[in-house]
Amino acid sequence: MKRLSLAYLAIIVTTILWASSLIFAKIVFVEVGPIVFVALRYTIALPFLLVLTLQHRKKQTLADVRNNWKILLVVGLSGPFLSQILQYVGLELTTASDALFLLNFTPIFAVIIAAPVLNERITIGKIAGLILATIGAILIVMNTAPDYATFDFWRFIGDLIIIASTLFFAINGIAGKVAVKSIDAISTTFYSALIGVPFIWISAALLDDVTVLLTMSLQAWLIVMWVAIVNTVIGFVLYYESMKHIEASLVQIVLNLIAVWGVLMSIFILQETVTLLQILGGAVTVIGVVIAQMAQKRRESNVELL
Repeated sequence: MKRLSLAYLAIIVTTILWASSLIFAKIVFVEVGPIVFVALRYTIALPFLLVLTLQHRKKQTLADVRNNWKILLVVGLSGPFLSQILQYVGLELTTASDALFLLNFTPIFAVIIAAPVLNERITIGKIAGLILATIGAILIVMNTAPDYATFDFWRFIGDLIIIASTLFFAINGIAGKVAVKSIDAISTTFYSALIGVPFIWISAALLDDVTVLLTMSLQAWLIVMWVAIVNTVIGFVLYYESMKHIEASLVQIVLNLIAVWGVLMSIFILQETVTLLQILGGAVTVIGVVIAQMAQKRRESNVELL
């Protein structure tokens, strides 16, 4: 199997894992606050990431890390810390449907930022795929959006915070693309998490109830462990690894599939119902992702012929 195909397989698996994180979070948030949940998942993930990093020490030297500490700092602060914390703070102020819709601003920001930073071309195929994928994600969530007749100031503030979180996640994707050029994906994941964890715990102490650590059930701990090891360690390694072969902006577009998997999992795991509008949204999202993928493959084929 070609490297590009493996890269796409990796990012698709990542979207499945991250979609399941939303399902697990919905189950465990009855006991654990969102910021504490994020802090636990990254803290538990760190030892596993350290072991993997040490196994690659022959390939990755400390000198490489020192030479690239600035970009690792950007990756750690923008991804595990700022985007995650802002997302959950915004979610406290706005509705879940608003949050799901606004999270799809990430690929828009990624396309805009990648153009000047990574010199990635904004092609017609990429724009078409981006528009369709975003419209599809909107259709998935708009069916559950509540009807507000009056302006809600705090909901508006929450929406702005969610948008800010998508900006930082897009920055994380672009910075990760730069980082994996010099540092392997596993090391990038470890050092970015290592940088982000202290800031996440400080935020948890200030904004959440950390005393729940003393009363968490076995089920809650098992869910946190699964999300930390599988969804975080494996998920982020696959995420950064895929960026070695796929344009960062295209990776962000593929992430729209999270909404599709999320709906499917909510049906089978949470026993939630699905509407025709949501099915239509999922179909449109998949079509948008396929169009974006085909645009890159055609462009790479043309380059190989030159």
